Amino acid sequence: MPNLIYILFRRLRSPMILLIMVYAVSITGFVLIPGVDDNGQHWDMSFFHAFYFVSFMGTTIGFGEIPYAFTDAQRFWALITMYATVISWLYGIGVLLSVFQDSVFLNQMKTNSFSRRIKNTREPFYIICGYGDTGAQLARSLSKEGILSVIIDPDAERMNDLEGDDFLVPPLSLCADGSQSEILEMAGITHRWCQGIVTIANDDTVNLTVAVVAQLLNPKLRLIARAETPEAEANILSFGANEVINPFETFASRLSLALQSPSLYCLYDWTTCASGAKMKEPPVLASGKWIICGFGRFGGALYEHLDDSDVKLSIIESDRKRRDLPSGSIIGRPTEAPTLKKAGIEEAAGIIAGTDNDANNLSILLTASELNTDIFRIARQNEDKNSHLFQAAEFEILMQRGSIVANTIFALIRTPMLGDFLRIVSRFKKDKAGEVISRIIGVVEDDIPKLWEFKVTLEDAPALYKTIQTRQVTVREIFQGETLHGSDHREKPLSAMPLFMKRDESNVLLPEDDRIIRVGDRFLMCGTQAAHRQMCNILSNINLLENILSGEEIPTGIIWRWMTGKTLLAKTTSETKVTEDSV
Repeated sequence: MPNLIYILFRRLRSPMILLIMVYAVSITGFVLIPGVDDNGQHWDMSFFHAFYFVSFMGTTIGFGEIPYAFTDAQRFWALITMYATVISWLYGIGVLLSVFQDSVFLNQMKTNSFSRRIKNTREPFYIICGYGDTGAQLARSLSKEGILSVIIDPDAERMNDLEGDDFLVPPLSLCADGSQSEILEMAGITHRWCQGIVTIANDDTVNLTVAVVAQLLNPKLRLIARAETPEAEANILSFGANEVINPFETFASRLSLALQSPSLYCLYDWTTCASGAKMKEPPVLASGKWIICGFGRFGGALYEHLDDSDVKLSIIESDRKRRDLPSGSIIGRPTEAPTLKKAGIEEAAGIIAGTDNDANNLSILLTASELNTDIFRIARQNEDKNSHLFQAAEFEILMQRGSIVANTIFALIRTPMLGDFLRIVSRFKKDKAGEVISRIIGVVEDDIPKLWEFKVTLEDAPALYKTIQTRQVTVREIFQGETLHGSDHREKPLSAMPLFMKRDESNVLLPEDDRIIRVGDRFLMCGTQAAHRQMCNILSNINLLENILSGEEIPTGIIWRWMTGKTLLAKTTSETKVTEDSV
């Protein structure tokens, strides 16, 4: 607010000085010019009367001559001051209106409003640095989950696009450089409701700077960063408990999994896919030669992972100045048929168009389809605006850098335990991974599994927390327990399963049914949307939980509890009487 007042007064300094001078001269003139009263006697106007007259004259209200009729000299002076005050007011109002249109003033107003709204926020939120394609997708996903996001981006055009987007939970936004410490502090990096910070700028230097600033300002805050080079990834991971997503490495590693372990590929795909997606079968990648077009960061990551999988590769690179190409690489334009034929397109099993130009990638794969109708095609999409073109082409696999980063970050935000779970299962062999996939399919059938997590605390699971204070509860009792429906006693297990459990420093994958649940345990759950809702009710409703654990229907309302008590009392009295008669 002080900055806003300073800007306002600095812009209005000249008109205010002019207005004060005009008023001072006008008032002084009326005081010095002699007048006459109703009796024709000499009368001098006081400063108060002069100020009063000039005030309503300058604002064009126009009452009349006070307190007596003016002399010709006073009227002549009134004519001069009338035009002078009106002109000075018009000048001042014009400058004031121009101030309200000034970009600096408007930006400061937005900054002050943003800072005030952050301070008044009383709900969990995440800070997102960068609002490109990735940031937009992430913000929409968070909004659908009812999570507030605070977006920072220095591009004014992107911020204008954000203002026009429709969000279920409108994010708070500021056009500024998120790598500056004062901006991050204003965005609430030290706010008690801030849950974490996500930096997904296109520049690795910016992401590294944000990570360093976040580590210094709030070391306990969770940070998820995007990095497009191994050097930046290693640098960010070297300090703090940070998580880094490299879209090229992520896609390349998953493509390698599709070749080596389709079950693991499905597990990664299902747990990090977009909300509302449909379950898909793992891609069947044919064995044989694969052609990689473009040997930049994406092509290099693909070559490293596929080469480790003993896939025969052929590289096409158009930049003749590159010196880090593998032996046998072909220099030429991959959009041209002769270059593709030279790389062996006619007998190749698959081709990956991985350049940083969407038009070239479309041209490469369309040309390749004409030369080899059975070839497996993988396309890299760089810009979100070209989605309709790539969808129309119907390629077998589409690599969307923004979607990979946004979906993975959203999955990690929604279920923080997912990162540890995926790191553990990545070391699984095919048989073990297949077992996990089979169990998941048995629970969710054809739907993408819904992931959620909870911690056995009074705040997160009050019913379970109170119950285990007095009795032991096992995993089987919670997830495979029986429920009562009216008077029927039916077995109806939840369509959910615990994937992962953390207890203190230990990690338990697929916790066994007879494991006893303790206070502080954290569970990563997998199941259907309906099971998620039922699970939330069970963990928060003590009567429903007792119903599942004991098999007895517990009355919930006051009247029903009173009637149940009367019934039990009458039953007890009757049984006592029968016993006495028999004796």
